[in-house]
Amino acid sequence: MKKIKYLLKKLRTKYMSDKVYLTNKFIKKIGYTPNLNYPKTFNEKVNYRILYDNNPLYTELADKLAVRKYVSKKIGNQYLVPILAIYNHVDEINFNQLPESFVLKCSHDSGSSIICQDKAQFDLKKAKDTLSFHLIKNLYYITRERHYKNIPAKIICEKYIDIFSNKNRKIVPETYRIHCFSGQPMYAEIDYTEKCGTEYINIYDTEWQLQPIMFGYPNMLQPIDKPKLFQDMLNLAKQLVNPFDYCRADFLISSQTLYFSELTFSPNAGRTKIEPLSWDFRLGSLWNQKIISATDSEEID
Repeated sequence: MKKIKYLLKKLRTKYMSDKVYLTNKFIKKIGYTPNLNYPKTFNEKVNYRILYDNNPLYTELADKLAVRKYVSKKIGNQYLVPILAIYNHVDEINFNQLPESFVLKCSHDSGSSIICQDKAQFDLKKAKDTLSFHLIKNLYYITRERHYKNIPAKIICEKYIDIFSNKNRKIVPETYRIHCFSGQPMYAEIDYTEKCGTEYINIYDTEWQLQPIMFGYPNMLQPIDKPKLFQDMLNLAKQLVNPFDYCRADFLISSQTLYFSELTFSPNAGRTKIEPLSWDFRLGSLWNQKIISATDSEEID
């Protein structure tokens, strides 16, 4: 069924343009009609980038393998999660050679990570079935984010980074997402997930002051201490995003060790429910995006 749904979405790109598709999705999710000729809000500007900004670096740095060379050059390979193996096909995975815990994920998409914390409890067949589907799936046909379209599809096996070890999971950030504008870190989007799966997102400024904004999920109201490595994270983010008018740099922290996670150029494909709406405009105003003229504003094929 998943393959059929994917093939239908792929077919849809033949008769529905990216602009029409993104506009329809935007209205349905965000609730207002986007101005994709002269964008002002953050979400509008993300969609504008998807449609018109064809910077080849986005593709290179969205590739989970290629980005490692960039990160190593910018901040050093000590911030990279160690790779245990790289596979072209699921049949290449040698389960016996892997440690008791590890992570499997694809190089070319988002949301394909599979975590093994205990090999004795791990369903390898299910993992292979999931990864096989992701290997044939091109994220462009799902989200219309063009920079994912030409990334080579491989499977990466990484060391498992335990970020919750002996800690209260509810108040331990799962991911730190640093939103940077014109090379400067401005806001940190912090994700929390309870054991039951309930998700929260808090937005902090660079002084770790909680901001009155929701990013698609409710705030975690319990006071959270500023991480000891938060300033280091901001400094690293600044080095990584220097060439871009907007970029989000994501990190993990485990046992006071900081790890790079990914660089993101079009968060949530430009469909983040930002409340109140005034913050959508506020974040958009921080993004000094180069806008081409309306007469030249045609979709890139």
